[in-house]
Amino acid sequence: MKSLKFLTALFIATILSACTFDTERPTNVQYLEKTDAAWQQHLQKIEKIQQYQAKGQIGYISPKERFSSRFEWQYQNPQSYRLKLYSLISKATLLIEMQPQGMTISDNNGNRQSARNTKLLLQEMIGMDIPLEHLAYWLKGQPAVNSDYKVGINHLLGTFSYPLEGSIWTADYLTYHAENAMPENILLKNQNTAQTLKIRVDEWAF
Repeated sequence: MKSLKFLTALFIATILSACTFDTERPTNVQYLEKTDAAWQQHLQKIEKIQQYQAKGQIGYISPKERFSSRFEWQYQNPQSYRLKLYSLISKATLLIEMQPQGMTISDNNGNRQSARNTKLLLQEMIGMDIPLEHLAYWLKGQPAVNSDYKVGINHLLGTFSYPLEGSIWTADYLTYHAENAMPENILLKNQNTAQTLKIRVDEWAF
């Protein structure tokens, strides 16, 4: 079987356009106290959201990879979730699935690779070093207990920094959906590894 790393590189090069988004973190932002009553009420709401789906667009930049894609994210629990990357102009897809026995990465041509070490599999097969297990919480705007976070003047999560495996991840929540107060545009960055992830969520279901 051909290397999925090669197939993934081909997939990205042929159907995904390069990222053209602003990667600079916002400055001169005002924040509220973490004890803000409206924020605490919202935090309790999103903590209760255990299973959800999100659809939108994702852009990724690292020293080795650069791509933009549509995505579908389905989350059940830490041992059961899936991330589908695809293009609107091609039938090519890339599917990342987590199950109790480990992670599997496959494409629409029937090529697949599985491993229990999810971090290593993502790095070797796709070139991404994104902590998907943490993304499940970051995507819905729920800060980790030990993260340094700030509350925006909209009474929702504004930004956070989170130490992970010797590096620091930062997230800036740029806009929210008015109808459900769920994140719309998120900027994730890791200065140590020079990774940037820009996410736009168009649809939420929970």
